[in-house]
Amino acid sequence: MSGAWYEEQGPTTDEVREKLTAVYLMPKYTYRLVKLTTIKNIINNVISAEEKQHGGWGSYRGYYTFTHNNLIKAINKQVQRVMEKNARNKINHFIMNSYWVQDLLYRPPTKNRAAGRMYTSVQSHFKELVNDENTPKLRLSEI
Repeated sequence: MSGAWYEEQGPTTDEVREKLTAVYLMPKYTYRLVKLTTIKNIINNVISAEEKQHGGWGSYRGYYTFTHNNLIKAINKQVQRVMEKNARNKINHFIMNSYWVQDLLYRPPTKNRAAGRMYTSVQSHFKELVNDENTPKLRLSEI
């Protein structure tokens, strides 16, 4: 060996996994929309893809100079996608299952309760579209 130890030896896959997991276990980062098990699965997927592509991690110097930052960027990109998907699902669940949206706004009139605030405007808009002769026909029998 003629060089420094950090140029001659390299990290193992387990060391890389521990270092990347430690980045996401830091107390300043909290992921409310992504579970830790999901992050660990993403880390494992990114590590296996990178190891398959390059065949190893190289030296410690090369790993921390080039590879470590790229792995974190790849993991962040996938975590961001999962966060966006989970946030969108939460918003859609709230809007679609919301009592406020379905009942208070668009409720048809019944014997006991008045119509929702938007019911009459939606009804009149629907009637305009149905009565309009310029609307496109949906079935062949309407032509």
